[in-house]
Amino acid sequence: MRVPFAARLVVLFALIAVSARSGELSGPYANRLAAADVIQIKAAVSKERSVSHNVKKIEAVRPDKVTIQTAARTAVNEDTHYEFNAYKRAGTWTIDANSIQISIEKRDFRTNGPAVIR
Repeated sequence: MRVPFAARLVVLFALIAVSARSGELSGPYANRLAAADVIQIKAAVSKERSVSHNVKKIEAVRPDKVTIQTAARTAVNEDTHYEFNAYKRAGTWTIDANSIQISIEKRDFRTNGPAVIR
């Protein structure tokens, strides 16, 4: 039995949506965000050049506003974390570039603990 391509595509998007909701989506309005919203938010993050594309957390603050946290390993002993907002306007999620906050976490190899530098 052959499964049509469209059916396979729907299953793929459903799996992506379930994995997106598993641990990185939180906040008081998390249950109001559709799977399509999460996919569109991640697509908007991937288009933003000034932040890491590795989404760690999406917090639904309002039905039309989310706070996003991403992270990237920028050196052997250093991680860079980005926190910013995205808004839904006219049915499309867009990143607010003015809200981007960057923090750098340096790791001390002697104690294996982080020392946060802002």
